Amino acid sequence: MQAYWRPLAPLLAVIAIALIPAPEGLAQHTWYYFAIFVGVIVGLMLEPIPGAAIGLIAVTLVTVFCELVFYSPEQLAKPGFNPANAALAWALSGFANSTVWLIFGAFMFALGYEKTGLGRRIALLLVRAIGRRTLTLGYAVMMADALLAPFTPSNTARSGGTIFPVIRNLPPLYDSKPNDPSARRIGSYIMWTAIATTCVTSSMFLTALAPNLLAAELIRTTVQVDLSWMQWFMAFAPVGILLLLAVPLLAYLLYPPEVKQGSEVPAWAAQELQKMGPPTRHELLLAVLVLIALALWIFGDKHVNATTAALMVIALMLVTGVVTWDDMLANKQAWNTLAWFATLIALADGLSRTGFVKWFADTMASHMSGHSPMTAAVTLVLVFYFTHYLFASVTAHTTAMLPVMLSVGSTIPGMPMESFALMLALTLGLMGILTPYGTGPSPVYFGSGHLPASDYWRLGAIFGVIYIAVFLAIGVPLLL
Repeated sequence: MQAYWRPLAPLLAVIAIALIPAPEGLAQHTWYYFAIFVGVIVGLMLEPIPGAAIGLIAVTLVTVFCELVFYSPEQLAKPGFNPANAALAWALSGFANSTVWLIFGAFMFALGYEKTGLGRRIALLLVRAIGRRTLTLGYAVMMADALLAPFTPSNTARSGGTIFPVIRNLPPLYDSKPNDPSARRIGSYIMWTAIATTCVTSSMFLTALAPNLLAAELIRTTVQVDLSWMQWFMAFAPVGILLLLAVPLLAYLLYPPEVKQGSEVPAWAAQELQKMGPPTRHELLLAVLVLIALALWIFGDKHVNATTAALMVIALMLVTGVVTWDDMLANKQAWNTLAWFATLIALADGLSRTGFVKWFADTMASHMSGHSPMTAAVTLVLVFYFTHYLFASVTAHTTAMLPVMLSVGSTIPGMPMESFALMLALTLGLMGILTPYGTGPSPVYFGSGHLPASDYWRLGAIFGVIYIAVFLAIGVPLLL
């Protein structure tokens, strides 16, 4: 039965909304477009087919029926206007978007980490150095994720693909078994620390989570605010550094391991490093290249576009043999993300082009009148954050909610839009902690057998409240 209702649900959502008369003040073609957009979000939540395929189908559908769902009668009546060509240009616009290619480029950095083994080496070195005590082992996990985060826009690749394969070997050293009460010996603590950490690092850097880059582009197109890599980092650093220092200790206190110390973990890490041998030429080259990219993102943004810097480093990775073109062609996740985000950016832009976002913002603004900009901003951030319980994808959440929240904020007199946009965007990584499906690596850790469902939901709520409370108490005053 499940095989049938998942593909039907997005289609039924489109039909159900389209059959409802358009709300007062909203054009009928805009309402039809909104119906298709809702179908996309339902599809992204249920994923009957891959998200990139959903996006491609949606932009194709809009392009084919553009006269019905994308343009008003007034636009269609303009002399010389060709709706088919204009709609096609809109559909392909996402593929010319620099942010989409920056996301793609950062995925190729992650490929370099994986192929050369540099990411695994960093994690093992930290575990060997400070893994003797369980608490310091938690800090080793945290530091490994933080070191990889600026260059890995997929927290699934970073945490689920690099950190998890290392740390899943640690619990058996202490007879801590999955799906068993012995999981609490050490496995549960390590796994929770890892997922809690990656949610913080995902908010710390613009390039640590693909939806961050999507959010930056939506902010630019919706409220004309450009966010740089350094601006993002400096805005979140006071919150992020505090949370990163606190997470291993909080997990130690709120979800304490039974094993407090032991020599098995650093001994195992030392054996694994011995098997790897000394750093290879390609590892050293990659380290230099990613540092060049980071330096350009931080210091060269006025002279070299961030996407140009990423593409330049990718070219150097190819020239030096760190990765090959065949490696890049085989990186399905990168090409899938390229198509996915290109179509999502176009679809989100369509909400503005058809007038839906402005109508919704004006409607919401009428209910927010009388509130100070600070009160309105905090209220909207809280709504944005906790509605993530409804989403199984940060990407879907960003696409559906961010343009609307930005537009509502823009209607409030005195609202500092740059600060408000950052307030919303900086929560994208943090909100992944709320549920076992909240962000890419969540199902990896939930499925590890070391985090029972009741524990995951309880800890997700506790850490979710702690994260947003610290952000509102420290981050928001600094932004405003």
